[in-house]
Amino acid sequence: MRRFFALTLLVLAQACGRVSDGPAASNDNSHEGGSGGGMTTTGGSGSGGDAPGTGGLLSSGGRPEVAGAGGDGGGWSGSPDAGGAGGWSGSPDAGGASGQGAAPTPEVNGPCDLYAEAGTPCVAAYSTVRRLRRDYAGPLYQVRSDSNPLNTGNGGQLHDIGASATGFADAQAQDALCAATLCTVARLYDQSGQGNDLLVAPAGLQVGEFGGQDDFESIANAGPLTVGGHPVYSLFMEKRQGYRSPKGGQAIPRGADEQGIYMLADGTHSGTACCWDFGNSAANPHTFHDEVALFLGTAFWGSGAGDGPWFMVSNQSGVWAGGSKAGDPGWGELSFMSPPNLDNPSMAVPFALGFLKTGANYVLRMADIEHAETLSTAYDGPLFKRLSLAGAVILGIGSANENNSFGTFYEGAVVAGYPSDEVEQAVLRNVQAAGYGK
Repeated sequence: MRRFFALTLLVLAQACGRVSDGPAASNDNSHEGGSGGGMTTTGGSGSGGDAPGTGGLLSSGGRPEVAGAGGDGGGWSGSPDAGGAGGWSGSPDAGGASGQGAAPTPEVNGPCDLYAEAGTPCVAAYSTVRRLRRDYAGPLYQVRSDSNPLNTGNGGQLHDIGASATGFADAQAQDALCAATLCTVARLYDQSGQGNDLLVAPAGLQVGEFGGQDDFESIANAGPLTVGGHPVYSLFMEKRQGYRSPKGGQAIPRGADEQGIYMLADGTHSGTACCWDFGNSAANPHTFHDEVALFLGTAFWGSGAGDGPWFMVSNQSGVWAGGSKAGDPGWGELSFMSPPNLDNPSMAVPFALGFLKTGANYVLRMADIEHAETLSTAYDGPLFKRLSLAGAVILGIGSANENNSFGTFYEGAVVAGYPSDEVEQAVLRNVQAAGYGK
């Protein structure tokens, strides 16, 4: 196994090195308060945490629906959990522009309502575009004004961006806040009610160009689009931009628990390196702990039909487009070359919807929401390995902070349980009804 990890590190470093250099920046691992003003980052390092830090955002004001913090102890700096500050106990809204958002619209179901009605509830759900759960009343995301493109999670002023009564993000509030400054996305709020918010990811293992360095927050207005006639912003991510929950998540599947994931992303803005993932991993970025996440991109492991990108399953030892053993179509272990899985279609489309579920088997399904009537099943068969889920959430990175790829995230959720094909089909219809690109 050690020889396999050594090979993995070597090949990943070589693969990630094929991508052009990102923005030059110093390696800022301190997460201390910056010079932007308006935010205090004081406090001691967290004890017992996966990634202890040296500061924390001091927050004020209530945040509804946050369950008790679970997991592994203190968070890294920039997290309200640093220094044992008692979980996600408040919304650090320093600007007060959008606050908690308008009251929910009871008649409008989101994907998480569909999952909950089917007995497989969302336990982590994120979107900068729209409300994913009918009765969610909190903010969708948080922006940092007076920021910069190399911000690793400090300085500036923090402002929550909520949703209007229609359920779509209040882009006008963001525009007003960011008109005379540069804003970055500081936090993705968990709409499931479990409090599994995502913050900018800290440094991990030195894999590829930037894995051993802290990630940057994404530029808040880099991905404008219209959804259902409403101007909104996607989470437009370049390489070395990623997000992670700072400790083990509340109610996130662990061990061999059944799990579902869905993600809507832009297949025309995707990378060719490791690893633009969304899903379940460890909170500690300094380990190749078991990961089960949905990958979108063109990698140097498994492959599907055409030129990609493809939705694949990303885990500790490779990226699979299908298959359960070496030599199967789509098999993606680094030390084996396998034929492509021709049932896994290229998703080079503006609105690519992918699903992954794991239990006794694993299933990969996907659709181009602008044209599909139903989901395509790329693989439905035995697991590639025994699972040991770690219970934290990552977005835009691999388990050890492999951050050399990029993508655009619209919405997605991690689900407890093994969702049925029928509920996934209903989620497809729900996403289509939202009106992406219209």
